[in-house]
Amino acid sequence: MSFNLRIHLYCRRVPVFVVFVLLFVVSIATFAQEEPPVQKPQHYMIELLGTREGWPENMTPDEERIMSEHYLYLKDLTARGKVLMAGPVFGQFGLIVLEVGSEDEAKAIMAEEPSVVQGIHTYEMYPMVASLMAAKVPPFRYVEHPTDKVLRKEITVAAPLSDVWECWTTTAGVEGFVAPKAKIDLRIGGPYEWYFATEAPPGEQGSEDCRVLSFLPMEMLSFEWNAPPSFGWRRYIKTRVVVQFQELEPGVVKVTLSQLGWGEGDEWQEVYDYFDSAWGYVLDALKKHFES
Repeated sequence: MSFNLRIHLYCRRVPVFVVFVLLFVVSIATFAQEEPPVQKPQHYMIELLGTREGWPENMTPDEERIMSEHYLYLKDLTARGKVLMAGPVFGQFGLIVLEVGSEDEAKAIMAEEPSVVQGIHTYEMYPMVASLMAAKVPPFRYVEHPTDKVLRKEITVAAPLSDVWECWTTTAGVEGFVAPKAKIDLRIGGPYEWYFATEAPPGEQGSEDCRVLSFLPMEMLSFEWNAPPSFGWRRYIKTRVVVQFQELEPGVVKVTLSQLGWGEGDEWQEVYDYFDSAWGYVLDALKKHFES
């Protein structure tokens, strides 16, 4: 007997309203079953163990090179939020605490760790729960010695000030004019994330791990920003963006965007040139949003 026929016969025995309620409950239960579970971060303590007598007091020059690679590898993972802490427990072992999505991810990280790959260390891994963690901004979150360079763009938009403000300071606003997905919580330290590559792995979709730095309602918003994954290590060093809103007359707003915190050299110039074009696209999209 088909599903539709069974429903038809059942409706002849009970009031239609009861059938409607039952179907509604079934549909909600089905939806709840299909909701993917929220993936909580998992923590692992790694114990790095030396592989020869006298380590590490008598390191060879080649081993010093490998340990430099080890440090840079962990520094990159710290910037990406995968390493919570790392360092030597003197005379005993090396310590790494990971925050990852799964045990497989933790093992993959250690499978590429330079000192393990090149035979200086073996390791033991223990699952743990990091119940309490102090909030601390790592010193390499920003360029240590930023230049005076400022990337500045501005545009005039025909729209109410409140509408323009909403475009930059709410999830729905950003999704409405420039990005397919976003996550914005307008508070100091709140997430300020635009996602452009929604099919990419987490951490490579957009401005993940960027935060609101400060704001004056209807006047100014500042936030962290990062480069796309194609820029390698430069992605994990944040620049800062300041967006100013000036109502020239009712229904006309000037938006001025300034990006600062640039490093020196050709590698940072490449990032600057990329955003010189990208922010022009964003401001044009804002204007077109209100013209359509």
